[in-house]
Amino acid sequence: MRVLLLISMSLVLLAAGALRAQTLVVGNKYEGTVSFIDLESGQEIKKPETGGSPHELIVSPDKSKVVVVSYLEDGYVGEELNVFDIASGKRLKRIDISPHKGPHGIAWLGDSNNVIVTTEETSDVIKVDVAEGKVLGVARTDQVGSHMLALSPDLKTAYVTSRGSATFSVIDTETMELKSTIPAGDGPEAVWVSPDNSELWIGNNQSENIFIFDTETLKQKETIDVGFLPIRIRFHPDGEVVAVADLNGNRILVYDAKTRKQLHEIDVGSAGARQPASLFFSPDGKFLFAGSQRDGKVVEIDTATWKVKRIFNAGQGSDGIEWSPVNIEK
Repeated sequence: MRVLLLISMSLVLLAAGALRAQTLVVGNKYEGTVSFIDLESGQEIKKPETGGSPHELIVSPDKSKVVVVSYLEDGYVGEELNVFDIASGKRLKRIDISPHKGPHGIAWLGDSNNVIVTTEETSDVIKVDVAEGKVLGVARTDQVGSHMLALSPDLKTAYVTSRGSATFSVIDTETMELKSTIPAGDGPEAVWVSPDNSELWIGNNQSENIFIFDTETLKQKETIDVGFLPIRIRFHPDGEVVAVADLNGNRILVYDAKTRKQLHEIDVGSAGARQPASLFFSPDGKFLFAGSQRDGKVVEIDTATWKVKRIFNAGQGSDGIEWSPVNIEK
């Protein structure tokens, strides 16, 4: 009986270790690299070069690959997507998306081979077949600074914020048809949809507030005057709370999704992770990750306590974050 108990305990510990042995992928926009971080050890295992200015990235439905954008910076305008194998950290291919330029916001369209990408410099949004490496469809926003996007839970609608035009665009992801262009606040960037598909939250950088829209009517229903630059917004997977990154205040705020009241404030600046510019919840909702673009780090926050648990080293300008259960080869 004792032997069986010891074996059972060993299996539990092994299983726990296997669950923890996962990989974070981080785009380092100031140095043109991608960090592959082993979550079991907390160590950055590989950091290959990618295209210029890798702001955002997305993991494939089977979690085996990651697609990284090449955005823009002084003297460079990206016209490509880069695809990496997560297990090896090796680049598999470059996808030429020209004449579309400045890819930034990106999401995967379900179990297909397709991603949808904002191409800011050419004021459009494109659908790309990653397997074939070709552009399948284009929706023009004709707005200035079409930067970030978020998908409805059924993946049929993309919401695209345009910072320079103070609007967001509504796009049918199947037909790539522009359905509507709606006024937002001043400098809209952050955008996310509630898990129940009832609300769209948009963070406005210049007016320092969050607009909440009804997704059915596209009418604004509420404003939260946060008084800071809300660079990113993410709903917890259970939909009960919303995390907001305060870029210049070096903190993460957590709000009750229903009452809109602030519940928690996490100071990441004092932990050496200033200018949090990205947010990502683990699929089980147990952890929130924030990228520190100023200090090249990623913060792991335990959502049971809303305390900083660990800090990982990444690259300069740590920005877009994704997760995979695939272990990066050491």
